[in-house]
Amino acid sequence: MSAVIKQIPVRIEDYTADETESLPAEFPKPHDACFYGIAGRFALEASKESEANPMGVLMHFLSWSGAYLGNQSALHLGDTVTAHPRFMVVTVGTSGAGKGTAASPVRKLMHEHVNTRLQKMSLPTINYRDGPMSTGEGLAYAVRDPVMGVDKEGNPTVIDEGVKDKRLFVLEEEFAAVLQASKRLGNTISAAIRRFYDPSGSYAPMTKTAAATATNAHVGFVGHITADELMRELGDTEYTNGFTNRILWVCINRSKIVVYPPKMPSETMESYAAELIEAFRFAQQGHSLTLSADARALYGSVAIELAKQQEKYSFAERSRLQVLRLAVAFALLDKTNVIQQEHLIAALAVWDYCTDSVSYLFEEKTINPNEEKLLHALKINPAMSQTQIYKSVFGSNMESKKIGQLLKQMEAKGKIKREETQGAGKRKTTVFSLID
Repeated sequence: MSAVIKQIPVRIEDYTADETESLPAEFPKPHDACFYGIAGRFALEASKESEANPMGVLMHFLSWSGAYLGNQSALHLGDTVTAHPRFMVVTVGTSGAGKGTAASPVRKLMHEHVNTRLQKMSLPTINYRDGPMSTGEGLAYAVRDPVMGVDKEGNPTVIDEGVKDKRLFVLEEEFAAVLQASKRLGNTISAAIRRFYDPSGSYAPMTKTAAATATNAHVGFVGHITADELMRELGDTEYTNGFTNRILWVCINRSKIVVYPPKMPSETMESYAAELIEAFRFAQQGHSLTLSADARALYGSVAIELAKQQEKYSFAERSRLQVLRLAVAFALLDKTNVIQQEHLIAALAVWDYCTDSVSYLFEEKTINPNEEKLLHALKINPAMSQTQIYKSVFGSNMESKKIGQLLKQMEAKGKIKREETQGAGKRKTTVFSLID
C-alpha cells in the first residue's frame, strides 16, 4: 500500500497490519474509502449477491457516468491544470475473472433505466459504442465535427452535419485487439486515445486525405484484457509515449462463486437512475469546481508523494491529474461544485488501488535471476542500451522480446529508468540506468 493512502485518515476495515504491508505482492485489496457516494453504493449492492468484483463494477460506473457528466464542469488550477470527469479504464484479469460480469449491472443501469428516463424527459443520451476501437479515425468519426464544402455553384454547403453531442462511451471487451492495432504501421488509435484523454478532447490529424476531425469531445472507455494478453501485446512504444499513463489499470478477479445470482430489483435500478440524472443535469450547467479548505490541505499534503510517483513510475506520470479527475467525478455525482475532503479521499483510494494493480501485474512473485543480473550490470555500467544489454549482460542468448518485457517490469517497479541520449550524428539512443 502506497505512502499516499497511508496519509488518509480513514480506517481500513477487515485488513490486518500484515495483510496491508504485504500488498501489492498479493492481489490488490481496495481501501473501503473507494466505495463513496452513489458510485460506491451501487458497486457494493451490485456485487453483494453476484460474482462481480466490486472494484470492477465501481470503475465501470465511474467511467460510464463520467461520460454522461460531460466536460461542461471542471476543476481549474492555475493556467495549466483542467480536470474533467473523463476516464479511460482497463480492467485486467484472467479469462474467467468476471470482467464482463462487472460491466453487466452498469450496462443495464445506463441502457435500460438512465437512457429510458432521459428519452421520456426529452433529454439527450450519450453516444455509446461496443467497440472495436481499431483506428483513430474511427474513434474520431463517432464524435466528428461538421464537414463543410461547396455545391456545384460554388456556394458553401454542409457535407456532413457531424455529431452535436460530443459525449462518447466505449465498452471495449477485446482491448488486446486495440494494442495489436496500435502496433501496425500507420495505425492511429494510440495517438487518438492520447489526444482524447487530454483536456481539449481534440483530434485533428494533419493528413492530405479527408480524415474525420473532432474538437471538444468527451470520450471515456473501459477495456477488458487478460494479464497474459497485456504483457504480450503492450509494446515498448505504448509503454513510454504517454499511452499507459493516461489509463487507469485495474486488477479484478471473481469475488466469489454464486450459482444462482438474483437480478437487481427494477425499483432499485430506477432509484439509482433518478439520482444519476439529477447529477448529470447538475454537471451540464457548467460549474467551475473548487477545493474546500480541508480538501486543499489534504491535497497539499499528498501532492509531493504523487509527484514522486510521477518521477519514479512511467505509468504514474499523470497521477495528480488522475486523482483530481476522480475527485471531480465524486463531487459532481454528489451534485456539488465544491470538492470536499471525502471526495478527495475516495479519489486517492481509487488511485492507490490502480497503482497497486500495476505493481501486482509487473511484480515478479519469485526472485528473478535475470533482473538481479541486469541490476548488477547497471551498477558497473550506469547507462546501457537494449542492444548492449542483449550482448553484454545476456551474451546474445536471451530473446529481444523477453529483454523488453524484463525492462518494462523493472521500470514499473521503479528500479530502472529509460532516457534518450544523443548518439552519433542526429540519431538518438534509448539507454537504461538505475533509479537513485
